[in-house]
Amino acid sequence: MTRSPFPGMDPYLEAPDIWPDVHAALANIIREQLTPLVAPKYTAELGTQIVIERIVEERRGVGAVPDVTLTRAVSETAAAVAPAPLTPTPVRARIRVDMPVELVTVYIRKREGQRIVAAIEVLSPVNKRPGKGRDEYLEKRAGYMGSGVHLIEIDLLRKWPRMPVEGDVPESDYRVVVRNAYEGEECSVWPVGVRQLLLVVPVPLLRPDPDVPLDLGAALCTAYERARYDLRINYSVPADPPLSPEDAAWAANLTPAPAANQA
Repeated sequence: MTRSPFPGMDPYLEAPDIWPDVHAALANIIREQLTPLVAPKYTAELGTQIVIERIVEERRGVGAVPDVTLTRAVSETAAAVAPAPLTPTPVRARIRVDMPVELVTVYIRKREGQRIVAAIEVLSPVNKRPGKGRDEYLEKRAGYMGSGVHLIEIDLLRKWPRMPVEGDVPESDYRVVVRNAYEGEECSVWPVGVRQLLLVVPVPLLRPDPDVPLDLGAALCTAYERARYDLRINYSVPADPPLSPEDAAWAANLTPAPAANQA
């Protein structure tokens, strides 16, 4: 099997040990897909940003006074009491580790003048997890808004809070937001379920040039096949983060049997 068994987003690609590779692959393929559609007036370029993500790891450690049992010698004339320590029971602790994380943004740039016209952001956990990384991304996001840059924000992660938008937007597994700078504070939001196909997203350019299409489903399919993620994913275990019971039952009917997956 070289293709994902899922019709749209493969939830197994969200696993922490796989997603960084998926993120980078998607950015490269999106650039490849858009380049012939925007040339020669525009270019599609990759911008790399290194951010520091604070990872909390659990480790075993001795953080409390160990229990000991004191026993008295059998002879009443013994002059000393001999302590007989038992094996101490460790407590759970956390180690905070600062890790550099590489994030890639796709920029659509006008060749004449090198003006950035649109930014395509594929979100990663460091963008969504509450803390410094999220704050920095929201500041970057506000910068796009203030400078007249179109923003395409692709959230293919079910974990962590969504980026804020105002309006009655239904809950969903995934979300795509397109903010056309010509439309002020208005933006288009597409809620996407895990059982749905990924959509074709309009990428705005400078007026009067028409939008160009970004086929997210095709991009993800290409990434999956090129990287052979089927060789890295064990579909016989629950997805990380886990699916709802209903979606887990649905996914079980799509994914290969354990024996076939391990072959």
